[in-house]
Amino acid sequence: MAASTHLQRVSFRSATPMSAPYYDPYDYAIDADPHPSWKQLRDEAPLYRNEKLDFYALSRFRDVMTASLDSELYSSAYGTVLEMMSDEPNESPMMIWLDQPQHDRLRKLVSRAFSPRRIGELEPRIRDLCRNYLEPFRGKEGFDYVQDFGAKLPVMVISSLLGIP
Repeated sequence: MAASTHLQRVSFRSATPMSAPYYDPYDYAIDADPHPSWKQLRDEAPLYRNEKLDFYALSRFRDVMTASLDSELYSSAYGTVLEMMSDEPNESPMMIWLDQPQHDRLRKLVSRAFSPRRIGELEPRIRDLCRNYLEPFRGKEGFDYVQDFGAKLPVMVISSLLGIP
């Protein structure tokens, strides 16, 4: 039942108005606890349109999986995050912005280096890296996770995979 036009509904459980689905990846309140927003999108707007930021979002796993496998209709070449979306295909050689068959070709090559066995062999090195990056912050109030850890670890793990100390 509509409480007003299409903007609000009445929940029969609580008899309180529920707002229309809304998702803004830059909204700090949503970011602090995104699960209710994501659930509402899955339940009410599986193909969601944010007019303000000019994007569409799929919220159901099956839909996302289907889209990710259909590079004819859905392309990563135009960007994979809002800040980097463009009207023209990206000319970057980065694998994440490539579509089939180029993406598949590179993924096949890279996947050999990231096999469970190979990653297992690197586990002691990865633990050492984590310990070395995090130890200076023990007992501190906090730290910048991305700058002090998240941006460093992947580079060092990939270097280790390539045999670079």
